[in-house]
Amino acid sequence: MADKRRRRKPSRRSLIGPLLMLGSGAALGGILWHLLMADGRGRVPASAAERLTPHDRQALDGLFEHGSQR
Repeated sequence: MADKRRRRKPSRRSLIGPLLMLGSGAALGGILWHLLMADGRGRVPASAAERLTPHDRQALDGLFEHGSQR
């Protein structure tokens, strides 16, 4: 016959901790995404965000042209 032992349930602490970490990580990720991507008013000026030498810019332009021909 089957052994009818009482099964122990996981404690509330073991359930709430991971859910709290997941929720706070998602909230922090959303805030960071909003500040860096969606807001558009970053603290770094647009001219300082990307500084390429003329040779680097020419190389990138060549890659973009080559990629658009496919």
